[in-house]
Amino acid sequence: MPDPTLTLSHASPWLRFDMWLFRRLGAGRGPAAALTLARLMARWSWLPLLVLVVLVALPHRLGPALALLCLTWAGLVQLAGKRLARRWQAQRPFAMGLCANHLGHGGRAGFPSSHALVMGAVLGVLLPHTGSGALVAAMAAVALGTGWARVHTGAHFPLDVAAGLALGVASGLAFGLVLPA
Repeated sequence: MPDPTLTLSHASPWLRFDMWLFRRLGAGRGPAAALTLARLMARWSWLPLLVLVVLVALPHRLGPALALLCLTWAGLVQLAGKRLARRWQAQRPFAMGLCANHLGHGGRAGFPSSHALVMGAVLGVLLPHTGSGALVAAMAAVALGTGWARVHTGAHFPLDVAAGLALGVASGLAFGLVLPA
């Protein structure tokens, strides 16, 4: 396992801040129950989000087409994010020796978080098409919970998730606003 102190001394100010924040949040360690919950959320939070997509799409004028457009856009955003991650080659916390690999992840680059991009894109696309504050709050809670889980399990740094959510919401909102209301 790499020595995190060596990594820190050679890190950019951005990465030093991210590593400091990661440690302050207690990510990558903690009570077994919190890690178990984080692993479950990191792996399975797409299910409640999919249910919320259906709940927003069904009463909408576009119906199931809205769900299909939303998921297609989120997939395209994910592909773009993976290209960005390959270009930037930012290591994940577990790959830097800051914690164990709680998700059994491969070592591919982690900035921006693909999960956060997708969740943000879904939220952004559907935001203009739901009149229900409860559904918006539920989608935001799933996205934020997934972000917490990805950080807590050491798959991402906090700024990987924050950037992914911001880019995802912005791109999703831009796409969602051009769809018929």
